[in-house]
Amino acid sequence: MSINILLVSPYSMNFFGGVQNQIDLIKTSLEGKEFNVKVLSPDSPDFNIGKAIKIPFNGSIAPIKVLPKRKIIKESLNWANIIHIHEPFIPLFFWRFPVNSNTLITHHSSLSMLMSFIQKILIKKEVKAAKITAVSNEASKNVVPGLDVKIIPNAIPNQDNNIEFNNSQDILFIGRNEKRKNFKLYYQLSNLLKNSTYNFRAITNKYIFSPNIELFINPDDEIKNEVLKGSSIYLAVNTHGESFGITILEAISAGCTAVCSDISAFKDLLGDSGVYFKNNNLEDLKQTVEQLDSDEIQTIYNKQKTHIEKYYVDKVMSSWISLYTQI
Repeated sequence: MSINILLVSPYSMNFFGGVQNQIDLIKTSLEGKEFNVKVLSPDSPDFNIGKAIKIPFNGSIAPIKVLPKRKIIKESLNWANIIHIHEPFIPLFFWRFPVNSNTLITHHSSLSMLMSFIQKILIKKEVKAAKITAVSNEASKNVVPGLDVKIIPNAIPNQDNNIEFNNSQDILFIGRNEKRKNFKLYYQLSNLLKNSTYNFRAITNKYIFSPNIELFINPDDEIKNEVLKGSSIYLAVNTHGESFGITILEAISAGCTAVCSDISAFKDLLGDSGVYFKNNNLEDLKQTVEQLDSDEIQTIYNKQKTHIEKYYVDKVMSSWISLYTQI
């Protein structure tokens, strides 16, 4: 007998984001494995609660539906055997979604202390959930105190073993023009090293005056992958508000060596395979990048490439299947 799993997302499936990416991976990976999987979200092809609007949330812009269609929610709940709520702060705050022995909850975000405090007040009924998970130790801080939480990381597609480090001297930034993504620091580095052998590239969401940086604004997947594969160093200069770092894993998978700010989420993600600089410190970032200009960078890349194998989707999915079959 097949199990009907309802994946609940507050975010529109028409927009790219970490939660949407993981929901797509879970749904695709479970197909043909004795599971029926549908998504309840704004703009879902399965259970569509309505068109999303963009609102500020946690230092970014979230495409969510504030007043969802109750009829669609009821229909989806009647269909589901298991309800898997992703990012509980938003669904439970706006929808007052039911939580019971058929519910699995996954925390994704790194919230501010204030928002985390508010969340714990709003979702006290999390105690009724069958299972609680988080994508990282950072995200697990939002769980109601005293509850058991299982860390199941975000996943990436299995890596092409033929991908090798590309020593092109191209340095890459990926992120929206938001304070926490810290494009400002990347821009400052490009000015400091404008007479060097490095080339600076950025995948972002809108035009930003930056004469030393080649911009790729909202590229499609094909162009994004070409830019990734053509770069040699990926800089994750984020200052705060990160719970994981899926883009770091994507960059390493494409042949980039990752250099990251030393925030806890990134250090947890890459461990001793990572290369870190002092958060938001331009001089330390410059020194860290310049020290990579040696034969050791190939060794560093190989170490990172091996380290991220634990995030392959086939390995991560075994954890999800185990939980689903226990509920």
